[in-house]
Amino acid sequence: MRARRLRDALWASTIVVVVLLPLGWRLGASRSESPARPLPAGERAIHRVSGDSLRVTATRVAEHDPFRTDHRPAAVPFRADQDGSAEQAPPPPKPSKPHLTLSGIIGGPPWSAILDSVPGREGSVLVRKGDTLGELRVRSVGRDTVIVQGADTVWRLIVKRPWQ
Repeated sequence: MRARRLRDALWASTIVVVVLLPLGWRLGASRSESPARPLPAGERAIHRVSGDSLRVTATRVAEHDPFRTDHRPAAVPFRADQDGSAEQAPPPPKPSKPHLTLSGIIGGPPWSAILDSVPGREGSVLVRKGDTLGELRVRSVGRDTVIVQGADTVWRLIVKRPWQ
């Protein structure tokens, strides 16, 4: 019974708000309206600017460099025909990273690994933990995994396995 009274009270308040809301808008709008002023005629509103005043204004703006914090010109003038790239040589290309492959593991602890595609070496190379191959260092050799560290890359190589 109590829930029904609450529901009826909510419906009644909703109806009151829906009915009185447009009335409130109309009363508020009529109070805030200002008297309408006639618009000026089109010919009176046009203000002609002479070409000399535009040149003077443009020169004044250009002299004060409005987009610089110190309002002074840059020390080096801009030239569209020279973008500065001719003075500087392009940076040398980065050397490509080697595509190391692990052909096999030999022995038991301590393990030895056979690596292919080692930079500066032809064919396969036999390596052990701690060996250095140019900029590459063999960090560990496991039963089926070799970890090789370069200057910015670490390779985790796994032995190639035939399809089963």
